[in-house]
Amino acid sequence: MPKGGPCTNTEEAGAPSCPGYQQPACRTSPLGARVPWGSLRKRFSLSKPRFPSGAERTPGTAKRKEPLVETEHKVPPALHQLQHHVGRKAADHTGTGCAFSSRIPAPLLPLLGCRLLAVELTSSNTKPVVQEFQSVELSCIIKSTVTLSPRIEWKKIRDGETSYVFFDNKMQGDFATRAEILSRTSLVIKNTTRMDTATYRCEVAAPSDTKTIDEINIQLTVQVKPVTPRCIVPKAIPVGKTAALHCHENEGYPKSTYSWYRNSEPLSPDTRSNAKLQNSSYTINPTTGTLVFHAVHKGDTGRYSCIATNDAGFAKCEEQEMEVYDLNIGGIIGGVLVVLAVLVLITFGICCAYRRGYFANSKETAESYKAPAKPDGVNYIRTDDEGDFRHKSSFVI
Repeated sequence: MPKGGPCTNTEEAGAPSCPGYQQPACRTSPLGARVPWGSLRKRFSLSKPRFPSGAERTPGTAKRKEPLVETEHKVPPALHQLQHHVGRKAADHTGTGCAFSSRIPAPLLPLLGCRLLAVELTSSNTKPVVQEFQSVELSCIIKSTVTLSPRIEWKKIRDGETSYVFFDNKMQGDFATRAEILSRTSLVIKNTTRMDTATYRCEVAAPSDTKTIDEINIQLTVQVKPVTPRCIVPKAIPVGKTAALHCHENEGYPKSTYSWYRNSEPLSPDTRSNAKLQNSSYTINPTTGTLVFHAVHKGDTGRYSCIATNDAGFAKCEEQEMEVYDLNIGGIIGGVLVVLAVLVLITFGICCAYRRGYFANSKETAESYKAPAKPDGVNYIRTDDEGDFRHKSSFVI
């Protein structure tokens, strides 16, 4: 048969009928499918077939001095062929799993009808959702392992920071009083709070497995009901003016959405859907909770309330009255004129009073009185009989 030509599988001989074991174009897989040998060698970086020292191969014969495969169970002939040309040695073949030399590339083992003995994790729910103050189970299941006592660890990842939940066979931190391990690997958290919303990582180390470590991430969401929102409603607004009503709360998780009510009836985002709202001109933002009237009219008068809603529940603020009144331009102008007239009269009266001396002070106080100057050589002596003062002096010439 020409070198590199097609090969046939001879089960009686246990080897393909390629003369001299020249590199054939294909090999037969354990399932009977024809697998191109060149593509296998290129994909898995396999070297050319080599024979152990002491083994002699001559063209046209399939005999060898020593066997290349030692098995405890019967191995299919096709498996003998592929094992021989890969140049590897099989240690065990059970039909459900194989343990080959570490030199055999792991991606090639499934083609030989084998499966890797590696620890593998799975979960019944990778994105659990729970209400605040309730219990939740974070499922972590060991799907396969040969290690009798694998090491289990749980970690919490929140805001880029990683902390231990379960380490060295005991709970850590505040989880020590409200968490426990269930079925060897799953984690149960009791009395959950909003701070428990995070990514939890289950890690299992199995030293006896081919793949010794596996991990799985669980995304936990703790829902929190909204608290009573804070509503701001203006008391009175003139016709034609803009009015803004606000509603907000920041305790709920996930974040709340908002809806407005007037006189216990919902305000639709589309005013055309309600005949009572066709004359209204407003905008509702359900994310921020803002209700804006672009130009209010008398029909917008009423009692307004707001409801905050999320997946955990809802909360409502108390109703508040908003009055829309007409703006009387004539009355405003008349009032201004009256005020001006009053101010003019008051000013005129004050000026007249000043001119007539009603505001002058004619009395001299004791502090403002100044005694006349006393001449030199004159002494004034006060007596009870003569009054206040008596002149008693003599002129000196």
